Amino acid sequence: MRIETDGRPAAPSDLFSTYGHFTAMQVRDGGVQGLTHHLTRLDDAHRELFGRPLEAERVRDLVRHALDGTPDASVRVVLRHAEHVVVTVAEPHHPPATPQRLRSVPYLRPFAHLKHLGGFAQIEWARRVGLDGYDDALLTTPDGAVAESSIANIGFLEPDGAVVWPEAPWLHGTAMRLVEATTPSSRRLVPLADAAGFAGAFLVNSIGVVAVASIDDVPLPDAGPLLTAVVDRLAAVPWDRI
Repeated sequence: MRIETDGRPAAPSDLFSTYGHFTAMQVRDGGVQGLTHHLTRLDDAHRELFGRPLEAERVRDLVRHALDGTPDASVRVVLRHAEHVVVTVAEPHHPPATPQRLRSVPYLRPFAHLKHLGGFAQIEWARRVGLDGYDDALLTTPDGAVAESSIANIGFLEPDGAVVWPEAPWLHGTAMRLVEATTPSSRRLVPLADAAGFAGAFLVNSIGVVAVASIDDVPLPDAGPLLTAVVDRLAAVPWDRI
């Protein structure tokens, strides 16, 4: 992993604070899908948390500098302070190869619309359900409505291929936005008890798309060609040069 602050090697003090926000993106051949969404996310959160805009071109310059010609990578842009931009470069990530088994947990991220730092609870829930043999935690409201997974948005497929996104506090993910732009989508309350009534479900984030096999050991239908169509349309979205 390579970590830079404002284009120089990061100091330990640059990494201490758990206050702040970030975005995580996959870079392939020097490009990012939905780059504008990542930059807009950073600017919106920066204005909300620090009261000032974040210049998109400065972020792009710092990401290019940290990549140093690396064509494929996982990149995070982290803002713990109003002025300093931390960029981390690591090996590229790929979506899981098998459909995911989820376990519901009674938790919602605070300030869920922000991709903020300090996400101890969601990480701990994911760890605990992992010890029980599940792949990820599914965050739910106090009355049992679906929100999001610990690290991804969840979409439910209708028989006609349209996507239903849960109406609950969640992060409006950059990859979710790309799916919304390429596949008919709507939002509505999704109680846990209704999940198996859809034609299938999937998780999506900047790493990619993966089917959901079950929730709380209740099998979900195999979406098959319906999910393949979502994945194909997403794959056709251009990769923007950084």
